[in-house]
Order: sequence, then C-alpha cells, then structure tokens
Amino acid sequence: MTTLSTAAAASRSASVGMVLLVSLVLALQFSPAIGLLGYSATSAPGWALVGLSRDVLVVLLLVAAALRGRRSAAAMLLPASASRALPASTRWALPASARWALWLAVTYTLLAVLSQAGLAALALNLRRLLLVPLLYAALLLLPWTAAQIAALLRLLLTSSVIVALLGVAERLAPEALWTEWLDIVAYATVNPLDPFGALPFHDSGRFFSWDLERWTGEPVRRAVSTYLEPTTLAAAMATGWTFALAQRARGLGSAGTRWLLALCGVLTLAKSFAVFALVLAAWRCLGVPSPRQIVTLTAGACVLALLADATGRLEGPLAHIAGLASAMHYLADGHWLGAGIGEAGNYTAGLEEMGEVGTESGLGNVIAQVGVAALLPVWWVRCVARDVLAKANALRDPGGPWLASWLLFWLVSFLFSASSLGIGGNALGFIMLALYLHPAHQPGQTRA
Repeated sequence: MTTLSTAAAASRSASVGMVLLVSLVLALQFSPAIGLLGYSATSAPGWALVGLSRDVLVVLLLVAAALRGRRSAAAMLLPASASRALPASTRWALPASARWALWLAVTYTLLAVLSQAGLAALALNLRRLLLVPLLYAALLLLPWTAAQIAALLRLLLTSSVIVALLGVAERLAPEALWTEWLDIVAYATVNPLDPFGALPFHDSGRFFSWDLERWTGEPVRRAVSTYLEPTTLAAAMATGWTFALAQRARGLGSAGTRWLLALCGVLTLAKSFAVFALVLAAWRCLGVPSPRQIVTLTAGACVLALLADATGRLEGPLAHIAGLASAMHYLADGHWLGAGIGEAGNYTAGLEEMGEVGTESGLGNVIAQVGVAALLPVWWVRCVARDVLAKANALRDPGGPWLASWLLFWLVSFLFSASSLGIGGNALGFIMLALYLHPAHQPGQTRA
C-alpha cells in the first residue's frame, strides 16, 4: 500500500508540475506581449504587471518540488525491497549540478540576511540571483514521465518558432506598429518594476542599436518580438537554435526551423548572440572553446577585460566590458565580500557611486554585491555542462553536446550583460537542460 500510495503521489505531482511548467513556458515566451496588448486595449496599468505571472509560476513549481522532495525522502526510509519496486522517477536522486544550485541558493540567502539594503532592492536582486537556479533544481526533483518531457520539449521548440516568426514580422513592420498602434513607451512607463523602459522610442537601446552606426549612418532597429526586449529574446532564440541543432544531429527537424531561429537571433543585434555564434563555430570546427571550459573561459574573459580597460577606450559597445573590469578593480581593492545584495549593480539601492561597479555585466553585478561568492553561478553552470555532456556520452546522444553549447551563450551573456540575471529567455535554456538531465528522459525517444 505504501508503494502504491507513493507512486500515486508521484503521478499527481507530475500532473500538477506539467500544468505549471506549460504555463511557465508560455508566460516566458508571450506574457510581455500579452501585457502590452491588454494595456493598449484598456489603458489599465495593471497589465504592466502581467510578467509577475512568471515569478508566481516558478514559486509554485518550487513548492511542488519541495513537497515532492519530502515524499521522496520519506520513500527512502522504506525497506530496500519496497524502494526498488518504486518507479525510477519516484526515487530522490539529484545530479551534482542540481545540488550546487541548491547550495548557491542557501549561500546567497544567508548573505542576504547580512545586507543593509532596503527590502525592495533586496527582494529584486535576490529574485534575479536565485529564481533560475532554484527552478533548475525543482525541475529535476519533479517526477516527470518520458512522454511529458517529450511534450514539454516540443512546446519549447514550437513556441520559440512562433516567437521567431513574430520577431521577423515585427522587424519588417513599420515603426508605427510600436509607436502609434501599440504605444509601447506608454506601456513601459506605467510599469513600476521597469526603471529603464521609459526612454523615448528612438533613444532606447531596447529598440535601436548604435553599434553599427559607423557603417549604417544611423541607429539600426532591433527585433524584440513578444519579449519586447532584444537581449532576453536573444537568449530564447539561442535556446531554440541549439535545441534545433541537437535535433539535426539526431537526424530530426528541418533546416527552415534552424535558419529562422538563427535569423531572429541575429536581428536582435544582441552582441551576446553574435559572439555566441562565433564561439559555437569555433567549438565545432576547432574543438575550443568547449562547454567543459566554463571556469577557464571566465578567468580569461576577466583578464582580457582588465587589459582592455587599461587602454581607457571602453565606450559605446565596449561599455559592457568596462562593467566587468570595474568589478575586477573593486575586488582588487579588497572588497572580497562585496557591498551586499541589493546595494550595488544595475538595480542598486546603495551609494550612487556603487551603481557604476559591475554595470551592464551579469558577473560584474554579482561581484559588486557578493564579492568572490560571485563564482558560485560559474561553478554551478560548469557542473551543468559536465552533467549534460556525461549523459550525452553515456547514451551516445549526438544532440547532447549541442544542448550543452547553450551554456556558452549564457556565459557570454553573464560576462557582459546584466540581462543574464533576468528570468526571461535565460530560464528557457535551463528548463531545456534540466529536462534533458531528468532520469526519465531518453533522448532517442524524443521526436520533438
């Protein structure tokens, strides 16, 4: 009876988790656009907060995983014969990367207790530091079935294709789509959680890039699609693209899907996507840099940032490098524990000058707040890469290394863009990898 009840509880957890994760993927991909459309139709400012649905869904998944973990721990107390009778998906076993995600969360929570930041700044920054690692661990705790994982991966790819199609379409549409028909600046202005969105349309880096102005003579409009923001859209496109490349390696999928996702990623004009494409090509052609080298690549990027900063010319598109260099100087000055969570970085509530430390760099933001503890996310992602590559090797799955390559995109973004700390498109990549690593998933059975 105990075995049957445990299996039934696992089935209920999987069903609840399925509903929550499907809702989360759709919210990640479409909630910004839904909020804009709702606001355009009603002028009700509450639509600007629709993005909070993503946070709520993550929290609900964490609760479901916590309950699942408690039941799994109880199941471990069963006699050995009864425990072996349980389905594999009901046994509590986490890969090293999930355990490191939990240790990261515990460490940063303890550091948050020591912070002197106000409650709002503390909560906002802790959210940016913890939600994605906790979501990753939660997905590995929930008892998915192979059929559910296959369906979720299909949803991830299909929704990414829809987002890419809309991204290409809106990029080809006239500016009036955003400035007159949808009035996106008014929508951003009423959002109390968006301190950077109220700039005039033509002055906003969200909609225009000045990086190519030397050749084009004017700023170039960026694709934003349903994300209403190019850098998180680039993360989503990188996720879909690497998944499509993994499917190609398995003899599945279409070339049209791969080209569409890559095209939308390029149209974001996100430097992270452009650099990732070059890194990916170098890895597949030369074998380096590899997802196994996350820590080495991080150290090398920090050294290069300091060398570039010594030239004194880190302006314009190179300002992101300056953000990382400023954080390295901050560490060198003896601030080994940082200023405190919520007291530095892009979303700082501390001293005005602290806002300049680590600006526009994800790693720089975290260094400014927690000092050397900023290496924890790097180590966690290193473990994710090694877990994915180990499973791919064990199953002889040619698609696994392509999935692991998405972490090279995350690393580029983490080093040089503070958007890497957001839950948007970055969460999609970690959802993809967590589902791949789940013990119920057999890549050869997935026809996504």
